[in-house]
Amino acid sequence: MLLLVSLAFALPSVKTVGPAAHPNALTAAFDAAADEFGVPKPLLMSIAWEASHFDPDVQSAWGGYGMFDLREGEQDPSLEHAAALLEVNPNAMVADWQLQVRGAAAILADQGRLSNGGVLPAQDNLLAWWDAVRAFSGREEPVLQEQYTAYVFESAAQGVVQDTRWGAVLLDPQDIDLSDYVVIPPPTATDSSLAYQFYAASTSNYSDYSRGSGTIDMVVIHTVQGSYSGCYSWFANSSAGASAHYVVRSSDGQITQMVSEADVGWHAGHWDTNYRSVGIEHEGYVSDPGTWYTDAMYSKSAALTVDIAARQGVSLDRSHIIGHYEVPGCSSGSGGGASCHTDPGSGWDWDYYMDLINGVTSTSGGEIIGVVADSDIYNGARLVGATVWIGETGDSTTVESDGYYRFDDIPFGSYTMHASYPGYAEGTCTKTTSSSQDWCSIVLYPETSTGDDTGEPVEDTDEPVDTDEPVEDTDPGDPGDPSDDEERLGPPAIPGQLTRMDDVSGCGCATTPGPGAAIWLALAPLLGLRRRR
Repeated sequence: MLLLVSLAFALPSVKTVGPAAHPNALTAAFDAAADEFGVPKPLLMSIAWEASHFDPDVQSAWGGYGMFDLREGEQDPSLEHAAALLEVNPNAMVADWQLQVRGAAAILADQGRLSNGGVLPAQDNLLAWWDAVRAFSGREEPVLQEQYTAYVFESAAQGVVQDTRWGAVLLDPQDIDLSDYVVIPPPTATDSSLAYQFYAASTSNYSDYSRGSGTIDMVVIHTVQGSYSGCYSWFANSSAGASAHYVVRSSDGQITQMVSEADVGWHAGHWDTNYRSVGIEHEGYVSDPGTWYTDAMYSKSAALTVDIAARQGVSLDRSHIIGHYEVPGCSSGSGGGASCHTDPGSGWDWDYYMDLINGVTSTSGGEIIGVVADSDIYNGARLVGATVWIGETGDSTTVESDGYYRFDDIPFGSYTMHASYPGYAEGTCTKTTSSSQDWCSIVLYPETSTGDDTGEPVEDTDEPVDTDEPVEDTDPGDPGDPSDDEERLGPPAIPGQLTRMDDVSGCGCATTPGPGAAIWLALAPLLGLRRRR
């Protein structure tokens, strides 16, 4: 079993048979594997998205390989298990991304049978695969299993709308009702009110201290070299030999605290730096900053750094907010710490990050994005070339060839988006923006059409809108109300809002949370975000 030498070190990647010359090969491989093994393609793709953003060449800090973070050993997602099911050599799977896809599908099918009385769940009933995905996770603690599973299903519900090495819009949003599936985060307080949860690192992975503002004067920025849930699962493993105080998720900036700021995390590979600093890990790989380093991650991390600095007395400058590569201790080559770490890498936008930090309270803008579609947001043709403008500002753009329009760096506020296209009546949607990416899609009807039964324009919600599934009107008896597909314009929303943990009682110490207390939360919607430039 490969053991972690030091987290956030950019491990040498294992180059596979690459996808560059096969722009449609990813979708074809997932289609074929889903059909071969009878598993749901959306879940298989969401698992790959969670683990690697579809990158077959990466190796995680805890020794996982490729697109699905397949690991040596008996626990899934096991490289040996997948290889045995396909009757191939494990090394061949490491070197061939298409075998990785088939191997992951084979494991998911195997777990599906085990969790369903020996028969495969229905391929089109995604929620019937919940237990199989949980078993696929490889997480040991039940709360980690549930959080991983919920994230995979949430990704499938929201879809993947992001530019990757394979192109954009790789996974259409799925119509999944997750209202009965909630996650119980560990019920302990966090040092920062920005943290979603405190999930304690193993006591074998940090030093128990009583530091205060007189000791802490630095924040060190890291990249996980792996996934968000994989990182905090690893820090909770006593064999990791590493930990950081916080981990930040790529898609929405969700923060998990793992070590009390009073204690010394083992994140820098240099004792003096560890002793005087707080470490923040960021989900992703240094080799692919374009898909991992999102606006949401930057902004939430910057706010966290400002919060730490205010409580601990850290100066908000680049002498005291540093990258792992700038830590002393590298004995050869470039990099930082005892193992010459290179994260967060050249793709980390320090100018942008420090601008957020120095004006984090006034960060007030984001992207407005949407589609313009013929008569039906879900199934209607995208009206490429349609003109879209903001009524309040007069800014205008057109729908691009990928089917989307975009306005960047729009100050937060309420806006009415207008769209026009030859032969269609003008349409609008109104949006009050509040995040780094807000959706406002617009339906246009042919000049002879009156739209829905109310005659009113149809407004958008926050979700992306690609799907192959028609939306049924479950409440057709309310005359004057928009039909469900017009009202939702996206996958079903998850009820509830993210609840911060700062008001929750608990010790905040690095001990495994007791099972008696539980706070029920619904997961915040997840969405791939384009990096604002």
